Amino acid sequence: MKLELKLEKMIHGARTLARLEDGRIALIRGGLPGERVEAELSESKGVLQGSVSRILESSIQRQKPSLHPGLDYSFAPYDYQLELKQAVIKDALERALKREMEIPAVRAAPLIWHYRTAIQPVVTKQGLGYRLPESHEVITLEEDPVASATLNTAWQTFLGFGMSKGLREVVFRANDQGEVLVSLIASASARNYLDFAHKILGDTIKGVSYAQYDARGRFRRGSEKLTGLRTLRQSYGKFDITVSATNFSQPNPSAAVSLFETLRDLAPSGKKALDLYAGSGIIAMHLTDKYEEVTALEIDSSAVSRGEEDAKRLGLANLGFIKADARMLELRDYDLITVDPPRSGLNKDVRQLITASDSAMLIYVSCDLPTWARDVADFESLGWTLQQFEPFDFYPHTHHIELLSVLTR
Repeated sequence: MKLELKLEKMIHGARTLARLEDGRIALIRGGLPGERVEAELSESKGVLQGSVSRILESSIQRQKPSLHPGLDYSFAPYDYQLELKQAVIKDALERALKREMEIPAVRAAPLIWHYRTAIQPVVTKQGLGYRLPESHEVITLEEDPVASATLNTAWQTFLGFGMSKGLREVVFRANDQGEVLVSLIASASARNYLDFAHKILGDTIKGVSYAQYDARGRFRRGSEKLTGLRTLRQSYGKFDITVSATNFSQPNPSAAVSLFETLRDLAPSGKKALDLYAGSGIIAMHLTDKYEEVTALEIDSSAVSRGEEDAKRLGLANLGFIKADARMLELRDYDLITVDPPRSGLNKDVRQLITASDSAMLIYVSCDLPTWARDVADFESLGWTLQQFEPFDFYPHTHHIELLSVLTR
């Protein structure tokens, strides 16, 4: 159904909330608070949702958006984006904790364009691009406005050799030295892309790998090297760590360093610290000069291997790695626990294990506002207190927010 609506406020996911005359709530994409719009609505999972089809009264903040379909805040000026994100945090946290909260200003990213060092565009016959939200339709782009200059050079190099048959997606990972790794996600077997991989290898692209396409998710079936390097070095502050195209590392290093250094400053000195969901250990590394012993726990064996090699090369003798599932361990004898979980947050078992530990402080880093607010509320019910938190903007022009929080007993 098509309705005229007055948009009230922004909520998580770049949706604005509107109320129908019968009292029902609708969640609308593509609008700004205060606008009057026409929207096409349908019911999904018991909630009315839709997108703006026509703007009847525009916000004074509205600007021409980027063509990149993933930049769902790009129709607003950057300063206003930060205000919207602050308001979204307030809404989510107050609903979870059921009390009024003072929300710190969102810390701006050092760069607001060309900040990403990793991208994953879709491959089409027309070129490279990104899917529209909740759609299979792909918008092709000449370049990515939030990708680094190095990545856009690799993008053009890739396009210059045409679209090899069967390619579905491509992952680009760059470093500060102007080097790029590429991983080809394809439905055909690896041997079909050996010639293409050797052609694109050159001054910018230093290594090419392959992964079988899997609708369940990227790299679910592993990956293999086709040619060149498998890893690069990337600096996160004073730590020069190994990154790859097939494993996660923060794709906005300059913004991430600001959070990591703030985390280090918030952590008191002590004997033992534990970093859960550690990846290759970048948060753990930032704790090594404040604790006698730091343990990084991670379930992915390749991340553990890279972390161990980096720690040895960097001379971090007090940093050790454990390959394990956090739910399988007893978290005893730690002065501090840090967590940076996936978007699903911490499950109930892990929250209870942390609460059963000896730690007096938990530092929780999150990339997903709703699950973080849920977990914070549960921790408070278990006897913890949200002592302080600070939001960081890692991904300008998108709705995503990174949160750094401290909980104490």
